[in-house]
Amino acid sequence: MVLKLSVSIAALAVVATLAPFAGAQSTSGATTVTGSVAYVYVTRPTHLDAFAASPGGRLTPVKGSPFSNISLYHLSVNKHFLFGASDDHVHIITYGIAANGSVKAVTAVNARMYSQDTPADCCWLPQRLDASGTTLYNMTDNTGDQAMENFKLGSDGHLQFIGNTSTNGGGTNYEPGMISVLGNNKFAYSTGCDEDVTTVQLTRGLRRESTGLLQPLPITIDLPQAKAGDIYCPYALASDPSNHLAFVMRRLHKDVDEGSPDGPFVLASYTSNTTNGNLTTKSTASTMPALASNYFDLSISPSGKLVAAGGANGFQIFHFNGGDPITKYTGVLHSSEHFLEFGWDKSNHLYALSQNALHVYTATSTSVKEASGSPYSIPEASSVIVLSLP
Repeated sequence: MVLKLSVSIAALAVVATLAPFAGAQSTSGATTVTGSVAYVYVTRPTHLDAFAASPGGRLTPVKGSPFSNISLYHLSVNKHFLFGASDDHVHIITYGIAANGSVKAVTAVNARMYSQDTPADCCWLPQRLDASGTTLYNMTDNTGDQAMENFKLGSDGHLQFIGNTSTNGGGTNYEPGMISVLGNNKFAYSTGCDEDVTTVQLTRGLRRESTGLLQPLPITIDLPQAKAGDIYCPYALASDPSNHLAFVMRRLHKDVDEGSPDGPFVLASYTSNTTNGNLTTKSTASTMPALASNYFDLSISPSGKLVAAGGANGFQIFHFNGGDPITKYTGVLHSSEHFLEFGWDKSNHLYALSQNALHVYTATSTSVKEASGSPYSIPEASSVIVLSLP
């Protein structure tokens, strides 16, 4: 059964022909919510919450929020448009962002139509924009055959399909994570851990062409040295504004009792070679900090100096040091909550979304403090995205 959408399925064709949303032309100027440093968007099963963030991190609903009859489960954003995966697992919907942060649907694309293995499931992982915000990447899956749909973003918000990129080389029974595009916009990476065959390397590289199309790129990745009989297996990654990445890893048995954990989740830092995309690390077993909470998501700040990671039983903030090892910073925050996603703005605010609340922190390299008014009760929340304002 198809649940509520921002527009009904019958109306999608009409939405696709609408003129561009006039308010989507700028998020700056006199009509921007006075003094705001960011707009923050949170999905729920039946609507979308939108907030304006003050310099101190206090959130105020934007005009029209909550926006009803919007049922999305993943979000991405650039300075003019908000993109969301519809809960029908078929469409990606584009919303124009007005100067005051309010949103309005302007077009929708049937992403299933462009799958290289029809009928593949659409939008089962978050979409990703490249660093310039001009290309959107969407992963589809057909019983283990993953592909990345590449869409060029038009000035009116329409998504123009430019090609598919195979992401698993012919299909496996394991589904790797979504890509993360480097801040230098040259390469993208995905990773995952096959606990059944720990020695199979699932970290994959992609080169971004000038058109925005991603092409498979053979790469090498150095794994930290584990003790005899073990191996470090990557589970997830995030990229920084330049050419560095943070990896979530776990030490697993590779011989006896293969795939069983032999320690907590840890964080490793990597540097991407700007010529060939190969990944190298200075992280070692003795320098990789452990996650005291279970892993679900991680995100690097726009400054490239902090990384948030966590999930069930809270989250933590670590110092991210580029190619040098990641170092400890905070203890576990909100250990009784299960965190789903993290977002940042360029004014040092971290937005940590749990299943029922949105926490806002002012986080710098020298202090971490929850903002006044935080947390905000948001029952059944599922995704958060942040648009920093000029």
